[in-house]
Amino acid sequence: MNQNFKKYKNIQRNLISLIRYNMRIVFGGKFVYFILASFAFFLLIGTISAFDDNYMGIQDVYGLLIFPAILLVFYPSAFGIQNDADQRTLEIIFGIPDYRYKVWLIRILMVQVIAFLFLFPFAAIAHYALVSIPIFAMVTQLMFLVLFISTLGFTVSTLVKSGNATAVILIVLGLVFLILSDELDESKWNIFLNPFNTPSDMNEIIWIETVRQNRIILIVSSIVFLLLGLMNLQNREKFLR
Repeated sequence: MNQNFKKYKNIQRNLISLIRYNMRIVFGGKFVYFILASFAFFLLIGTISAFDDNYMGIQDVYGLLIFPAILLVFYPSAFGIQNDADQRTLEIIFGIPDYRYKVWLIRILMVQVIAFLFLFPFAAIAHYALVSIPIFAMVTQLMFLVLFISTLGFTVSTLVKSGNATAVILIVLGLVFLILSDELDESKWNIFLNPFNTPSDMNEIIWIETVRQNRIILIVSSIVFLLLGLMNLQNREKFLR
């Protein structure tokens, strides 16, 4: 019994050490600034909305939380590869066969879990301070977009290998997506589709199906981006030269 307990404690200790190490590499010690920026932006817009005379609905809270949600994954997605290069860990990651795939799958999973957990306080504040919302459903819906942005950033970073260049490309793509969201509006191809903003001139069943297809598109696109990013990691010389 004692031997099994010690084995369990060792596994737990190693897992915690692994998580801490990868968080330090992926977030580069700057993740706290993005958390603070996300929270500051949320409080600013939330305060303005609270004192606005216009009625605020659930759909407005979703729009309010989109930017903080993206900020949570922006830095680790854009600067992950560069942080590995700066920390001199790329040689280790690429030196062990198939190790890089496992490392980055774990890191991407960690980023999603952290974003998921941090979105709950934001949604809870909006629930108690602004308007009653289904907190879990709100966070879950936001995670579709978070996963899409995270895997897209990962793929771009494996192509350009520069955090700053990746950040610029993601910002440009974000602006393009925002412009297209106005054009696509209620289309299933709109990545910023608000599932809580049911159009008054659309049948509810049709809207539910549109949202379902939109979420499938985001999931499939995320899987494709993830696989593309992992495939790009096959070119060892491109990263180590």
